[in-house]
Amino acid sequence: MEETLEKPGVFGRIRDFFVREVEDEFDEEALSAAPTKPTTLRINAATRYHITVRRQIVSFQDAVAAADGLKRGEQQILNLAMAPAELREKIKDFMCGVNYNAEGTWEELGESVFLLAPCTAQVEVAPASTRMVAGRN
Repeated sequence: MEETLEKPGVFGRIRDFFVREVEDEFDEEALSAAPTKPTTLRINAATRYHITVRRQIVSFQDAVAAADGLKRGEQQILNLAMAPAELREKIKDFMCGVNYNAEGTWEELGESVFLLAPCTAQVEVAPASTRMVAGRN
């Protein structure tokens, strides 16, 4: 007698990777008496996190690009130092509104440099070191 085995396809191999077949013989009485625990399958997906650094924002179009990135869930670091003072305030007001709508985090990193992070990011602000505090005095 000749037995033919089919080669599993892509989906069959993926299914076999996640599904484990048990071929042991079970005693039905012992199985019914034992408490059953659900089998948990954990898949740890490696997620990529996107950060955009905008070194020179000199026009409102640059701010709109940063707002679109924040809406997509990308962290933005904005440097407004090169923008004229009036435009800088306009961009800050605009980005504050976008950040508020996205329920994100807003941190000032330096003079006219801001970090805007989406609500999915956890931002931890460490206390200033004594060296940094002394430099500001």
